Amino acid sequence: MRRSAPLALAAATLMLAACASTPARTGTSYDCDRGTRLVVNYLPNAAIVRVNGRQTMTLRSTPANMGQIYENKSGARLHRTGNSVTWNTALRSAPESCRVAMRPL
Repeated sequence: MRRSAPLALAAATLMLAACASTPARTGTSYDCDRGTRLVVNYLPNAAIVRVNGRQTMTLRSTPANMGQIYENKSGARLHRTGNSVTWNTALRSAPESCRVAMRPL
């Protein structure tokens, strides 16, 4: 029985690793009011955001009074409330309102 413990540990580690990876063509798509398109993969403490199918960035979860907020050091910010998000980058003076897009990835 003692020999099966390392095998069980290895199998559990592999299963956890598979859960932590994000497939390339998954996520929630959003269309924003200024034309920006986002695809967001939500992880337990972060969000991976693809902007207009090109730039990808990872935002960390931060405390929020309402909804969920994800930010990075460059100033990008995603605030998720229900089915909508507010998207802002350091380059924009005002945030964009975004709604879930009903289109294939």
